[in-house]
Amino acid sequence: MVAESPVAQDPQAIINDLLQDDSPIRLERLAYQPPLIPVFREGVGALRPLEGFNLEVLKAARDQLPYVSDNKLVQIVPGDVLQEHPRRLGIVLSGGPAPGGHNVIAGVFEAAKRAHPDNVLIGFLAGPKGIITNKYKEVTAELIGTYKNSGGFHMLGTGRDKIDTATKMEQCRETCRHLELDGLVVVGGDDSNTNAAFLAENMRDIGVQVIGIPKTIDGDLQVPGLLQIPFGYHSACLSFATEVGNLNSDCKSDLKYWHFNRLMGRSASHIVLEVALQTHPNVVLIGEEIEEKELTIHNVVRLIADVIVERAKRGMNYGTVLIPEGILEFIHEINMLIIKISYIIANYDKEAANSETFHALPIEDQVQLIDNHDIWRDYDSRVYMGLPTELQRGLLLPRDSHGNFQFAQVRTDRILLDMVATYLRKQRGRGIYKGTFRSQNHYYGYDGRGTFPTKFDCDYGYNLGVTAYSLLANGCTGYMAAIRHLHLPVECWEPIGIPLAPLMHLEERKGRLELVIAKQKVDLESPAFKILARERQRWALEDHYRFPGPIQFSGPSADAKPISLQLNALALAG
Repeated sequence: MVAESPVAQDPQAIINDLLQDDSPIRLERLAYQPPLIPVFREGVGALRPLEGFNLEVLKAARDQLPYVSDNKLVQIVPGDVLQEHPRRLGIVLSGGPAPGGHNVIAGVFEAAKRAHPDNVLIGFLAGPKGIITNKYKEVTAELIGTYKNSGGFHMLGTGRDKIDTATKMEQCRETCRHLELDGLVVVGGDDSNTNAAFLAENMRDIGVQVIGIPKTIDGDLQVPGLLQIPFGYHSACLSFATEVGNLNSDCKSDLKYWHFNRLMGRSASHIVLEVALQTHPNVVLIGEEIEEKELTIHNVVRLIADVIVERAKRGMNYGTVLIPEGILEFIHEINMLIIKISYIIANYDKEAANSETFHALPIEDQVQLIDNHDIWRDYDSRVYMGLPTELQRGLLLPRDSHGNFQFAQVRTDRILLDMVATYLRKQRGRGIYKGTFRSQNHYYGYDGRGTFPTKFDCDYGYNLGVTAYSLLANGCTGYMAAIRHLHLPVECWEPIGIPLAPLMHLEERKGRLELVIAKQKVDLESPAFKILARERQRWALEDHYRFPGPIQFSGPSADAKPISLQLNALALAG
């Protein structure tokens, strides 16, 4: 039988099919059902203490969080909890998007419905602001079916509002009372899980339990031995690695460009570490290593330029460079400028009259104000004036809502590229450099946040949601859901509850010390970093480019996990 020619078909039908909102790959992913951890296959699970870990609570945390500070580390084991009456639960997505977030919601929803068909899940809209303003919608099976295994946070939306005042806390309490909630799940990073701890402390008297979920593509929400990585990290890293791998291919093809790539990661270099292991670039900058070696920005420039000069001697006037977004925080002399300028801005805005803010001033007045401040020294001025103009202006940019310096707004890839180009011109004048330097700069950040989740993040996010429900069903509050042994197959994963209070430390925010969950930086003693440090010496002068390709949902790469996760597991096995 001869197939019907497309010409004979209705042209509009062909157009509609080609331009439908759902792509074939997304439709395929919607049909995937993540497997449950064995513990949850026979019921909600029961709790028992998890021994062998010493989690100490800071005095400031115990003072501010006296109730949740008494929480003990627990693991979930086979068992069931009889639920006689329906429960009403809330969930909120907080901070930047991370692939797998929709599966967290699906995990909570489906676990709740398995426990009792009349359980209800309320999703707050646009992040924590939705709790404050009582904006929400009910999560339904139809909604789950539309978003499961897809990227983004657009089922509910997200936001960065912090519940940091008594007024906001009371508004949240009133919303939860109005909705008659029994529990609340907070999906987010360090700031969001800090919110979860304070919500748990302040809502226990109205019968609302609060559980946090570890989310951040930066990979810096970790607890040694208990939480290896947050969800979303693997998907974002593979998304970035795909792009860097494409540039590796361009390098080998055109033989004339140096690609400077800045990768998201404000306070840690986990993304750069993983992407480097995935792609084998020529220069890899790890912020934590720069900090330990006390390198200046000019040292960093020379480090990059030396590789360029040496490759040029071999006739290789091309390459790829990976730069962590937060590299400035790791360069001591610049980080001190950031800290001092942030303090000056916070104090000026606090004392300014008639809503006159620091950033309403002309830039010349901003510089003069800083230069005249008591904490600013002559040495600070010399360092500041020795920086490129774009970097000087970048250090003055507005801080975020938490008072943090916004590293993503400073084009460090472009700044370093220009500084390297200047240094190479000097080396050419000395007869040291005889190559040609053509360059491109790139920033990878927001694209990775919205990518399709890997199969690993689909499974991980879903089971984190189920873990959160189990903790709520067992009466827990002030915990973060986590899963151990992620480097092993799902059959070997172990769900646990980590108390939030011991994760807190004091950090300066807007000129004052505040409790916040500590970020975990790249461990320079970890197997992943040590292997990178060894291998990148070959990668610098020879081409060993690796091409990971796009995220796969079938075939040999479908079950892949982060390379750094697997390498660091070598220490666990040793």
